[in-house]
Amino acid sequence: MLRIDLNLLFTVINLIVLFLLLRRFLVKPVMGIIEKREAMIQSQLADASAAEQKANELKAQYETALAGADGEAEQIIARAKDRAKAEQEHILEAANQEAGKIMKEAKAAIELEREQEMKKLQNQVAGLALNAVEKVLSEQLDEEENSSLYDRFLKETGGTYDTNRA
Repeated sequence: MLRIDLNLLFTVINLIVLFLLLRRFLVKPVMGIIEKREAMIQSQLADASAAEQKANELKAQYETALAGADGEAEQIIARAKDRAKAEQEHILEAANQEAGKIMKEAKAAIELEREQEMKKLQNQVAGLALNAVEKVLSEQLDEEENSSLYDRFLKETGGTYDTNRA
């Protein structure tokens, strides 16, 4: 059968003491280190997760800002186009007004020149008629009758004669 001797008992006691010593001085510190590392790894994973979440939030903000910038750029372009169109219309309106003014001035100048030429022609006709009447009636009429005949002729023709030119 089994025999228990003192050596076996010392060996078991040594093993138990060795186990307790190893447990106290080796296993507990190693387990503490392992737990600390595990806690540190968990903390780093949590930090990494938080950093990833923050990065995703920043990315979303940047995408929103970029979309807003695109919209703002489109609005700026639209406003610039509107301003350019308004400026074009203003320039065209000013050009049309200037053209109208030039046309009015040209028409007025033409009308003035036409009136001046008509007056010249009337004066020439009146002068020719007066000369013809003077030649025909020079011996029969005196100066006063000659002047009244001339005035009546001018009233009927609607013109005036410049006596300085004759």
